[in-house]
Amino acid sequence: MKKERRHWLLPDPLRAQPGLEAFSPVFRQILHGRGVTQAAQLEPWQRTDLAGAPDPFLLKDMGAACDLIKAAVDRGDRIAVYGDYDADGVTAAAVLARGLRAVGGDVLTYIPNRFSEGYGLNIEALRDLHGRGARLVISCDCGTNSIEVARQRPADLRLIVTDHHEVGSERPPVDALINPKQPECRYPFDGLAACGVAYKLLVALERRAFAGRLDPAASIDAVALGTVADVVPLRSENRALVRAGLEKLNRDPSLGCAALMAAAGIRGPVTAEHLAFQLAPRINAAGRMEDAVLALDLFLAETEEAAQAAAEKLQAQNAERQRLTAEIVKDARAQVLDLPDDVPAIVLGSPDWPLGVIGLAASRLVEEFYRPAFVFNLAEEESRGSARSIDGLHLVDCLDACAPLLLRYGGHAMAAGMTVRRDQFEALAEAIRRHVASALDGAAYRRSIKVEAKASLADLKPSLHQEIQMLAPFGLGNREPILLSRSVEVLRAEGFGSDGRHLRVQLRDATATREAIAFDKAPALPHLPPGRRLDILYTLDCERWDGYDRIRLHLRDLRPAEPATPLAVIAVPATVH
Repeated sequence: MKKERRHWLLPDPLRAQPGLEAFSPVFRQILHGRGVTQAAQLEPWQRTDLAGAPDPFLLKDMGAACDLIKAAVDRGDRIAVYGDYDADGVTAAAVLARGLRAVGGDVLTYIPNRFSEGYGLNIEALRDLHGRGARLVISCDCGTNSIEVARQRPADLRLIVTDHHEVGSERPPVDALINPKQPECRYPFDGLAACGVAYKLLVALERRAFAGRLDPAASIDAVALGTVADVVPLRSENRALVRAGLEKLNRDPSLGCAALMAAAGIRGPVTAEHLAFQLAPRINAAGRMEDAVLALDLFLAETEEAAQAAAEKLQAQNAERQRLTAEIVKDARAQVLDLPDDVPAIVLGSPDWPLGVIGLAASRLVEEFYRPAFVFNLAEEESRGSARSIDGLHLVDCLDACAPLLLRYGGHAMAAGMTVRRDQFEALAEAIRRHVASALDGAAYRRSIKVEAKASLADLKPSLHQEIQMLAPFGLGNREPILLSRSVEVLRAEGFGSDGRHLRVQLRDATATREAIAFDKAPALPHLPPGRRLDILYTLDCERWDGYDRIRLHLRDLRPAEPATPLAVIAVPATVH
């Protein structure tokens, strides 16, 4: 299978924008592409504080949950907070545990093991927690579809589910279900991550039960991290949550977040990109490599020494996670290159591919080849897989169509997990390919990059970067603006980093000279001799250097400037937010 040239979608011509004349032409072009054609339309982008957030009691069952929790705290009942093993579930559990302990709650925490227990609530864990004295369990990032587990729990164990996953046809038999996606929920925004739902529960508790004793904002940095890590849309309230969390991370981070930033070498200012590509992978590494309890310990650490020890272990696990992922991707990529160009989906498996990192491998394959990818750990009896999708294919719909061949499955439109009997793997692979072929036409495999504005290198100033940051934080649903510069000349190109795997290019056009970088793209060096002219796509970075703000381009894609030159695109994949 070959990689396809990316299709650049160029911006529409700029029209008049009353009241926005004070902004630079490049930024006005960006605003125009986002539907902002007059000053009043910019106001929602500028409104990123939590003061105007919706009332938490609009979430269905929020009142009932608050009453149950207050009664449990007042009686001294033991409360168990049950999270998931990814960054969203871990941060949600940490947020609730810290908040409930602050008001005197007797709180246990529990995170299931990815390898021995799998995703979601399990009856053995609930029975264990009940045996340890828990009389109320609050789940985080799981439980919405745990129908049988909820039904089989001990009779005197109350259960509150806080979640954000899609709701099935049957409501779980629980005492309260707080999920903005459930029917009849009046909350105006259903895009919260699980940690966002946990935060809203603390806000409601502070108002209704523990006024003056509970500070929901104490863990807002963890909420921001979990929100970005779970790749929920960074719009509406999520933008406000992440913005508030970034302010705390830059001003007064919690012990766990401070230790994690130090281990990752982040000195600030901290951005959403730091959360997505440096901090979140370290949190997720715990669940992928050993046990996510380590990540929870980081967020609940009460001393700098304990936080530092946990952060250092996470750093080591992340390095091992990177090594294993690279090995799988190398092996899988070689197999994908041998597939026909018209294969509708990538379905691969090996008994040698570690379960904890197959989802990362699937993401890398989607990024490079832009096909839905299903990657499996082929065990002797039951094989578990992880899938990542592309626009147009809802993975849960795909797995629904293949349900007779599956033992278990679940997930979202773009990411899912599944379990299949080993002797059914080939049949499942064929069923997946058939469904994807029927669901997607050839045009769906043409990856497009939306260009938001054209700019000369002289346009790229710190003031433009400041304008663009008005639209931050960036992520899913609020992409970072991609800019285009035409016919720029390569002055020199070199590798950088400890192992030389990153790319640094000095570029110039008729107006100015700028530096550009691309991570993990040193193999493109032979294609970038001095004097070569390119059209480039990039996002804009700005860093402080010797007391001055310095602009740097973060390359997303390149191609030869001469349209008649029959040369292939130099592939620098766009960063996935």
